[in-house]
Amino acid sequence: MPFYEFICPVCNSRAEVFVRSVNSTVTAPACTTEGCEGPMRRAVSRFMRHLTEMDKLAEAEAKWGKQVDDVMGPSPDIGRYARRYDALAKDLPPPEQPIHE
Repeated sequence: MPFYEFICPVCNSRAEVFVRSVNSTVTAPACTTEGCEGPMRRAVSRFMRHLTEMDKLAEAEAKWGKQVDDVMGPSPDIGRYARRYDALAKDLPPPEQPIHE
């Protein structure tokens, strides 16, 4: 089930035509741009590749990573939280030992 792409040389608009079989005849559609009478010509389709989830994540990180980092702000100081926990935990009683029978 192939897709065929057409492009108008006058206004550069693109159109796709879907046919059920490779053996089907394909006719060029009319240009979709209002007022353009240019003839649609068959174009070489762009190469399509399937992305894995890791590829999608890497592309999203490259495209939007800085903006997300700017909105989220600096990462929390985990060491500060650990020091605060240690300071508060030193006054706690020792944990009870479990009874083994």
